[in-house]
Amino acid sequence: MERSYMKSLLAVLVLVLAVQSCIVSQAFSFSNLTDQSALLAFKTAVKYDPNNVLGNWTTRTNFCNWAGVSCSRHRQRVTALQLPSMGLGGTISPHIGNLSFLMKLDLGNNSFHGFLIQNLTRLLRLVDLSLYDNLLEGEIPTSIQQCQKLQGMHLSNNRLVGRIPDELNTLPLLRVLYLGGNNLTGTLPPSFGNLSNFERFYIDHNNVYGNIPNEIGHLKKLKAIDFDETISPGRFHQQF
Repeated sequence: MERSYMKSLLAVLVLVLAVQSCIVSQAFSFSNLTDQSALLAFKTAVKYDPNNVLGNWTTRTNFCNWAGVSCSRHRQRVTALQLPSMGLGGTISPHIGNLSFLMKLDLGNNSFHGFLIQNLTRLLRLVDLSLYDNLLEGEIPTSIQQCQKLQGMHLSNNRLVGRIPDELNTLPLLRVLYLGGNNLTGTLPPSFGNLSNFERFYIDHNNVYGNIPNEIGHLKKLKAIDFDETISPGRFHQQF
């Protein structure tokens, strides 16, 4: 009786483990499909690819082997999308926001137009955002504050307008911020003095005016700051 009971219990355990394994497998498959769909949506929004960079972006191959795509080894989730200086043109699909494991997005020095990615709330692992030297317009989305691991934001030489969001001061790890060569307006937020890891800040060739807040001058790690003549250093030089 005892031997029969143990066999039955063992059979139940094997069945439970098999079901759990199947559920996990299906979850990973669904997650991977989400990443693949997001990348294909990105490709669809690219209307100009003179060098056929995205030529191997097809469902016949694993998306982790697609040009410019890097994945985590175990989970096979997209961790980086790097396609700088590829001559690409079009818009940046909002589905990029579905790449929830993305750490690095570099689409710099291309011809992307339209608005910045609004759906940033799911990019909680994003460390580096590089969209410099494009034709992007609109305002810097305040949802960027959701990217709490962001260390570098490179948005220079676009057509961005509006103010520099105060919300950037809530990014505790932000080290470099390149905003030069846009059409930004307003004044520099004093709240930037909260960015204790701030090292480099470029705001030249914009329509920003006023004084450099004294709070920025107290940042101990700040190594470089570039601004227009419309911005007065005030007491900044005495503190820097």
